[in-house]
Amino acid sequence: MGELYFIGMGLSRSLMTEGAKHILANSDIIIYDTYTSVSCDITPDYIKSITRGEVIEADRNLLENRSNEIIAMAKEKIVSIATIGDPMIATTHVSLAIEARKSGIKVNVIPGISVHCYLISKSMLSSYKFGKSVTLVYPSYGILDTAPYYVLKSNKAQGLHTLIYLDIRDGKFMSPKDAVSLLLKMEEMKNEGVINENDLIIVGSRLGCPDESITCIQVKHVADHNFGNPPHILIFPSNLHYMEADALKWMTQK
Repeated sequence: MGELYFIGMGLSRSLMTEGAKHILANSDIIIYDTYTSVSCDITPDYIKSITRGEVIEADRNLLENRSNEIIAMAKEKIVSIATIGDPMIATTHVSLAIEARKSGIKVNVIPGISVHCYLISKSMLSSYKFGKSVTLVYPSYGILDTAPYYVLKSNKAQGLHTLIYLDIRDGKFMSPKDAVSLLLKMEEMKNEGVINENDLIIVGSRLGCPDESITCIQVKHVADHNFGNPPHILIFPSNLHYMEADALKWMTQK
């Protein structure tokens, strides 16, 4: 009888747990999630170097539409779904885990350091003051999904900070500049006073990597600032406690 593991590899090799490395080393098949995020130094080749098993690079189609193939493998072998960050941030993985358990397969989750908890810690904003998170996506067929605008509005009304994931589509990573441009476009469309050019935002770049940066900057200056290579992630702070305000001063770009 096989098993199915969902392994969070953290954001970089230095942040990968010993537990994750042990399971990866002893898996028969490792399905490397290539679409959820990327790391500066955790690559399929690196995983191949630390395991005896077969490494399969998986796109969204395999994980979402061909889950029956994964379940069939896990009935006979030790199979690991390996993800940058934490494995259960992605609802696709939760759905697969539930499906596997219904099929009688033993499912194990090995948590990893996610970009979510990493950036909150690095920003020094209070974890108690974060509201709902949301993903900002590229327009599809000319239609702009304004859900992030209303999540931001709701959180602000409650005095809560908002963490915004940025879209990855067909290998293209949304930049902070593009993200802010889309949010300002939503403001033009809705005109409900949710975002303006004087707002502060926090931009996390290449988190967990040697070249990471965390920048606090006004919206109006984002277009002219070089945030480095992707991936990036944003926080829109709401009402700041004086300690939070003092913490942000050290990372604020004029």
